[in-house]
Amino acid sequence: MIELDGGISQQLAEEATPSSAIQVRVGTSNSFLIIASILQPLIQNFQMRGVYICASRSATEIIQTLDQIGIDSSGIQFIDTVSSGFIGGTETPYTNIRYVDSPIMLESIMLQTLYHLQSNSESGNFVMLDSVNALSIYNDERMLAEYLHTFINTFKAREVLTAIVNVPDQTPPGVLANLDLYCTDLIDRGQVVIH
Repeated sequence: MIELDGGISQQLAEEATPSSAIQVRVGTSNSFLIIASILQPLIQNFQMRGVYICASRSATEIIQTLDQIGIDSSGIQFIDTVSSGFIGGTETPYTNIRYVDSPIMLESIMLQTLYHLQSNSESGNFVMLDSVNALSIYNDERMLAEYLHTFINTFKAREVLTAIVNVPDQTPPGVLANLDLYCTDLIDRGQVVIH
């Protein structure tokens, strides 16, 4: 059984507001633990519903892992940019997954996220973007930095809590600088690697 990071739940309870934009810095080996440690209090303690944008792993993999550790993902709409690129990738028993053809279709990701949030406005909402470094593989640095600026400000204005996951040493410097500038909060659980 995975042990969640209780400090994250406490930090969210003390610092986060409905319009918070949280930069979540993780390492490659602890990213899912940190993501689960954020989702658990949002779903269970704050009774929020949300959108999870999958750019690093498929939605099916994330749902199955959340189920294994006891986190109910039924209140989350997943936007999967990973699975549609391979044969059979969109065949799944889960009804809460929508697909975007490619991680370069940033506008489509934004529009699907907005559509889902507008159709589920009865409770507090969150958006989790997993992850910036995965999107940076497919998108130009300047375009991605501009997209994140629009992304963060769009959801702040709508009072949607936003969590943007990144592995700092795999994220382009200009994109990371924009996250530092526009995010209101920081959860930093990046791994320190000693060479």
